[in-house]
Amino acid sequence: MRLGVISRLSLSRKGLCALLTSSKRCSVVLEQPSIPEDMEAIRKARPEVLLVHANGDAGDFEDVARLCDLAPEIKVLFLMDSEDEELELQAIRAGSCGCVTSSSDLNSLLKALAVVGKGELWVSRRAASRLIKHLAQSEPPEVHTSNGLTPREWKVLGLLASGTRNKEIANRLSVSENTVKTHLSAIYRKIHVDSRLGATLYYFQNAGSHEEASAKSIAPRGKPNPPADTRLDRKENPPAE
Repeated sequence: MRLGVISRLSLSRKGLCALLTSSKRCSVVLEQPSIPEDMEAIRKARPEVLLVHANGDAGDFEDVARLCDLAPEIKVLFLMDSEDEELELQAIRAGSCGCVTSSSDLNSLLKALAVVGKGELWVSRRAASRLIKHLAQSEPPEVHTSNGLTPREWKVLGLLASGTRNKEIANRLSVSENTVKTHLSAIYRKIHVDSRLGATLYYFQNAGSHEEASAKSIAPRGKPNPPADTRLDRKENPPAE
């Protein structure tokens, strides 16, 4: 993986570069004390992920927001001195793919970089819960669309959103793990996300509208919709625990 390391602290920056290079999984192609005004240097280096050591100043988030606007193909992971839920949320809003603390060991840092390199988010459970809660409580869009998801794909998406692993989803639906992966690939493509967290956020934002549409579609003509606890889809497909 091609990495860029940004830190105002020279010793910290040099140490990070040496540590990451020694892992044999990374090559440091850019080392700077700050994100440069001119994006050309970053573009020439072509880092896949930029590890930015930040102390939480507003300027850090502004620089990353500018970088994400000018070079959206480069993924950013913040390195924070301590775990701070509010700073994590600010980092995500600025366009980064998440945060890791400087107290993390090398394996945790490499794992975070690998996840971010795939286009997924690396955030603490508390920050992820707040993101999901915020979207779940936000007003739904004026025009709802299922993006062509089939009932089975909605079922897979619901299980994923509940935190169920691929193997457990396969067991619940009596299919192979490869079939689950095929469903997830189709779901990601249809709803335009590239991570489990992105899919989870989509589910909580849209599940209510989908269930309402499903209830109407199975209700007998001229009769009221069945109550939630007697819907056919609920009986045939019990919710994830």
